[in-house]
Amino acid sequence: MTQVKPAPGGRMLTVLRVHLPSEIPIVGCEITPYVLLRRPDGGVFTDDVSETAPVDGYFMRYKWYRIQSDRRAAICSVHPTEQATLQCIGCLKSKIPVAKSYHCSSKCFSDAWQHHKVLHDRAISALNENGTEDDELFGRFGSGSSSSGVISAALSGSTSNLSLSSGVNNGPTPVYPTGTEKSSGETWFEVGWSRTYTATTDDIGHVLRFECIVVDVETRGTVRAPTSVMTSRVIPAPTPTPRRLIPVNAADAMVHFDLDSRTSSFGTFTVLSYNILADTYATSDTYSYCPTWALTWAYRRQNLLREIIGYHADIICLQEVQSNHFEDFFSPELDKHGYQPLYKKRTTEVYSGSPQAIDGCATFFRRDRFSHVKKYEVEFNKAAQSLTDAIIPAAQKKLALNRLVKNLYLPCRIILR
Repeated sequence: MTQVKPAPGGRMLTVLRVHLPSEIPIVGCEITPYVLLRRPDGGVFTDDVSETAPVDGYFMRYKWYRIQSDRRAAICSVHPTEQATLQCIGCLKSKIPVAKSYHCSSKCFSDAWQHHKVLHDRAISALNENGTEDDELFGRFGSGSSSSGVISAALSGSTSNLSLSSGVNNGPTPVYPTGTEKSSGETWFEVGWSRTYTATTDDIGHVLRFECIVVDVETRGTVRAPTSVMTSRVIPAPTPTPRRLIPVNAADAMVHFDLDSRTSSFGTFTVLSYNILADTYATSDTYSYCPTWALTWAYRRQNLLREIIGYHADIICLQEVQSNHFEDFFSPELDKHGYQPLYKKRTTEVYSGSPQAIDGCATFFRRDRFSHVKKYEVEFNKAAQSLTDAIIPAAQKKLALNRLVKNLYLPCRIILR
């Protein structure tokens, strides 16, 4: 057992606050807790403090636990905050991931049937093309049902076959260490050893616990008790609703192209324009009808990337792209798909605060189709300043300028060859 070492004189690295961007974890989405620390000199910061880069002789150690109870709850695939009471046998026959087969009520199942049937058709088509998949891909089922068609079956209190293996790397040690009994009816499993954690299908229906603690570099002893925070039950990622694109007849367009084609025909190219909604604007106050977990950037970015890549556009124009999201996510991810990036952010005069929270326009083009010749940038805020100075009365100038600049975006004229 690690000995807790008292800090001499109280001057040490201290955890002030820990909270999560969302209480509800989603499978496949990375969780990055907000950890506020105080240095021995009183300075406050949120950066990670690793063993290789300690601060004043201290570093942070992290642990993630999955808390499993004797009675595991299945989660509705449509309403992830509700416990499931029905299961679609047709999903099991179609080899659809078991988490997608649960519903909280017969009305939920009926209302979602049209979309649900699309999943069945796609899965059956994939099975016919690729052959029978291993049972381990979606989990084993001992139902032995011989009923034809799709039926909904009542769930028992225990659904032990929800577990799926995962290749997610949540730390340097084995994914399934020995569990530790903490209290009657509960078993705690260590599942992560880094500050971030990506929930897996094994976590569905369970609560996660994040702990962080200060460690002395010399003695390797911990300082004070760990600071922890608990999540709600982990939910499966909802299946995106298929887009209903409006078809364009050949007579209504100069050219016809196939979205499923990786490359356009010679002499034509495709352009995608997409406002991704910057994370700084995706607040619960503005979008009160949307669950908080669906507003988190970790969840939205995966869906955005999947859809953007799926269009196979030759040129991609994105708006409201935060500078840190461009550098850390969109640029490296789209580079993997053969796109070269260009970025123009808003000026700091428009939006004050963290430089990382300033958004802008990002343009990506296929390297195998185009080469970058030149880029022209136009600062709308400077033009707006000149306009208001010339024609707006002094008493109304500030309000007019704020409204004008807020609703104008940054043009970035790019010449490609």
